[in-house]
Amino acid sequence: MSPSQSGLIRCTSRLSLLGFLATLSVVTWSTPAQARTPGGLIGVGYQGHIGPPEWVERSCKYTAVHFPCHCPPPTVANFDTAKGCSNESQEWANRDALNSCISLCAKAAKDTPGAGGGVNGGVLGRPGSSTRGGISIDGAGTVAALGAEGFVAFIPFRTEPLFGTKKEQLADAVAEATRVPWVFLDGMGESISWEDPHGSAAFVQAYWNEHGAPRPIGHCKHSLQVSCPLESVKLGDSLQVCSGESEEDAKTIAETSCAPLRYDALSRTWKAWGLFGIPDEGPYRVPTATVLAVGPQKFLGFMPASLEAVGPYEDWNKLAEELLERTEGTTVWLAGPVKYYSPQE
Repeated sequence: MSPSQSGLIRCTSRLSLLGFLATLSVVTWSTPAQARTPGGLIGVGYQGHIGPPEWVERSCKYTAVHFPCHCPPPTVANFDTAKGCSNESQEWANRDALNSCISLCAKAAKDTPGAGGGVNGGVLGRPGSSTRGGISIDGAGTVAALGAEGFVAFIPFRTEPLFGTKKEQLADAVAEATRVPWVFLDGMGESISWEDPHGSAAFVQAYWNEHGAPRPIGHCKHSLQVSCPLESVKLGDSLQVCSGESEEDAKTIAETSCAPLRYDALSRTWKAWGLFGIPDEGPYRVPTATVLAVGPQKFLGFMPASLEAVGPYEDWNKLAEELLERTEGTTVWLAGPVKYYSPQE
């Protein structure tokens, strides 16, 4: 066994433990559905020398600062400090300061061109477990190419990237850590050479129909092309789907992949800076939707499973609550100009 393989095994073990602890924390902190607590601000990221918006201080009974909040390279972030916010206790504020830093860094890593993000957002891979119900990308990680240096993986709720020479092993580690069968693939070209030891790997790729369909990704037993209305996204108008499992699997993937790909491509341009959510649902939250400020008292909501925006709303708090209800999630991103979130005087 090579040093890189043994290192990956150790990291995978740690990731498995992290996934177990995340699950345990949700079980420990969850409240019954009928006793659902209203959401609130969880945390924000900002440049320390500028400070957080004044309305953040006024809306939080307890706050805590995590400084420095430095995202590991090659991530580019527009913040160096994270502030946790809680109306429950100082302990919860302290916890959310750290978790906000980790979450925002994971999002920034995914949004950084050439660092696990890029501008396409158009390729998803399933390392080797059946989808069973379509595509879910909430909490999915990213595997990106580093040229001759191998590959890097970005995992939500981990501050350190994971490096390796085998993209298949990295993708497996990411899927195990996140418990999401789908992984974003970045910077690997139009046709990806993929070894599929499971025999059930699958891929989805967005492309421009007028340029012609790209070569199939990986080793594809079942392939089809479908149209996809990816409006407002410089991504494509068609999808190519490959499945190593079955033709029915490929059809299911095609029917459920357009909306998540559009949401992901759009969200990479929004630069999320904050989190809103339910304060007693556990520390490891995966944001399931986004509130985007598009003007004074004008907010739109976006969900991975829908091509239609929600809104516009004048009150971003009400929109955030609506998104939590629709997605049955615990957290949503806050994006767009911070000034628009300030209460009207």
